[in-house]
Amino acid sequence: MEFFILFISGVILFYLFQYFPISIIFISLTSFIYLLINKKILLVFILFSGIAFAFIRYEHATDITLAGEQAAISGTFKSYPVMTDSGMFKQNFNIKSAVDMKTGKESKELSGQDIILFSDKEFDPGTECKIAAKFMNSRLRLNPGEQSNNKLYANLFDIYYSGKTRISLNSKIQGYRHRLNRYIEDNFKKDSGDFISSITTGERSNMDEELKDAFNATGLAHILSISGTHFGLFSMFLFAIFSFLIKALPYRILQRITIFLTPSQAAAILCIPFMLAYLGLSGASIPAVRSFIMIGLFMLGLIIGRKGFWLNSVLFAAFVLTVIDPNVIFSLSFQLSFIAVLFIGFFVADSEENKDTKALRYLKKGSMLSLSASIGTAPLVAYHFHYFSIISPVSNLLIAPIVGFALIPLSVVSSFLFLITGHFVFTPIVSVISDIIIYSVKLLSNIPFADIKIPAFPVVVVLLFYAGFIFYFLFDKKKYTLIIPFLPVVIYLLLSAFGTNEIKITYLDVGQGDSSVIELPDGKTVVIDTGKTGWETASFLKYRGKNTVDALILSHIHPDHTGGAGYIMEKFKVKELWDSGRVTYPYTFPNIKQRSFCRGDMIEGKGYTIYILHPYPEFYTMYGYEYVEANNDSLVLKIKANNKAFLFTGDIEDEAEEDILHLGNWLKSDIIKAPHHGGKTSSYKPFFDAVSPDVAVISAGRNNAFGHPHAETLEALDRAKIFRTDTDGAIKISVSTNDLDIKTYNDFQLQKVKSLTDEIKNIKRLFQTW
Repeated sequence: MEFFILFISGVILFYLFQYFPISIIFISLTSFIYLLINKKILLVFILFSGIAFAFIRYEHATDITLAGEQAAISGTFKSYPVMTDSGMFKQNFNIKSAVDMKTGKESKELSGQDIILFSDKEFDPGTECKIAAKFMNSRLRLNPGEQSNNKLYANLFDIYYSGKTRISLNSKIQGYRHRLNRYIEDNFKKDSGDFISSITTGERSNMDEELKDAFNATGLAHILSISGTHFGLFSMFLFAIFSFLIKALPYRILQRITIFLTPSQAAAILCIPFMLAYLGLSGASIPAVRSFIMIGLFMLGLIIGRKGFWLNSVLFAAFVLTVIDPNVIFSLSFQLSFIAVLFIGFFVADSEENKDTKALRYLKKGSMLSLSASIGTAPLVAYHFHYFSIISPVSNLLIAPIVGFALIPLSVVSSFLFLITGHFVFTPIVSVISDIIIYSVKLLSNIPFADIKIPAFPVVVVLLFYAGFIFYFLFDKKKYTLIIPFLPVVIYLLLSAFGTNEIKITYLDVGQGDSSVIELPDGKTVVIDTGKTGWETASFLKYRGKNTVDALILSHIHPDHTGGAGYIMEKFKVKELWDSGRVTYPYTFPNIKQRSFCRGDMIEGKGYTIYILHPYPEFYTMYGYEYVEANNDSLVLKIKANNKAFLFTGDIEDEAEEDILHLGNWLKSDIIKAPHHGGKTSSYKPFFDAVSPDVAVISAGRNNAFGHPHAETLEALDRAKIFRTDTDGAIKISVSTNDLDIKTYNDFQLQKVKSLTDEIKNIKRLFQTW
């Protein structure tokens, strides 16, 4: 056990050294001295072996920028095609070599890279091709609460050569999974089919977001990820079947077998190939591999007549995954999987049996299992997903057993029989059970306060929570020490209750688009524009623990500003919809109050005032076509709070800028959201001089095709400090004691250290949140 802990600790110390070198050196030396004093020289070697191993396996991250570039690439398709909403197919493609079609030079940085390739054709995994592809704009978004997407995306536009498909073990497994997923998709209802695929092949890409949210709200999301529950119950099912069949053999045959093996040992041996097959079928995710190793060790213990400790099995599984990929330690899937098992093990596996009836023991054990897993993973779930399921213990007690003891065995056995015989034998039963489960999950998720939204909180609260539980376990689970893990949470909640009533505005990174979230002094939340999809805005609102938007303001009709409006209305309770009166909608919103504003309108709230400066009824664009007209019709508004003014300009161009110039001091603002992403047609210098901002924020996409922001706009804003979402990521501006507090996405991210000052900044970041 100590071997595994110290090796993994060494790997963690290496990665943390980049951000906290002085602290890590101190911890390493302290550990080294402690182990030497206790004459554990071998363990010192193990600790430094982990550090050395991580150093050898370390790969520097490379930032590849290829938006709009065309390349002739050779490589192999790695996955089966998945149809997108647009009717195109997307597949994983591994690049062997690439040549820039513009320069004719080899692109060495692309060699060995995996990309997501879109095309109108389907290719089998293992197919070797030489193709021409155009790389798409980066989908990287630097926003709080949003996972970084550094994947490369490209569109296939020509095929030079399509060779034979190389048959490998991986491609065969992919073929089996694809065939099974196709059958499930064609023969079950949409939600039921997606659910069955998730517990058999681990395929969740087609599952509706609404269904995922329902599983999250009920605390049953772990069922969707093939893990210990799936492997454990399937192995129990197999073990029981094989034990029965072996004992049912004719006496002579059974007598010969028992010379070498007990029936239990023989059953365990027969289980292993099927468990291995299930691992391949499941896609070999981190929880699946961890579970396979643990169940495999248990089976091996039966075979050799020796049962191992559960903790050793867990740590060995972690060790194996770390050896395969050291970075796995920092993946959320790894952390949730192992923490859940550790908490279940410490609270349930070591609990004493009593004289209660079987039914009562099951109820207590089941409740304890669900509660311990929920408590153990709650801080990580709350930190990353910003919710806590209140109803989780009940839903796990009611639904998890049905899934575990009925649906999983029937689905997995049917899957194997389908791949062998072509018949999914338990289709009717599996369909009925899955329909009942889906209905129950949706019903429970709609119960008021089934889950609560949790705003972002500092990572140090999570670290102290788990440190407190380590202390609790080290002191033999004395009840009075159980308060220690929850103490940081209580302290943080008390400190948060005394927050200041200041305006906070976040200009989000939505690519080539626009979206801002305003948190007003009276606690109301206003969203101005949504970007193309609304995903980034929704992620940030969840990060802030919001489930209500008091006002959704749409500046004008263009999709880079309003494309995500429907998504926001679907995911959040939007009370009011504001616009300029010049926006037409394809449908009505019966539960949302719609308000149209024009110049001269004013909205007052506690501690703030919103002024509408443009447009006015008589304004019409004289120059330009329909697109320019829509830009010039943008709603222009000014928010004044805490003696500071914020100007939002939509996409107005120089004609509208000139038209509102006569407003004079009404335009003057401390912060301006630059119009039209900093485009050339919105660079009218007298307008910027009238606004006279100290700070300008430009929302533009990385390497966008329009060249935004334009040099003329930057020159017109030469007196202001400029922040850009394409370089700075999200930008937060708040007002405290009449001063502006400006932070960017990078200000909240741990940075590689070059000095003691840098390390102190990183330590401070552990206590900060957006």
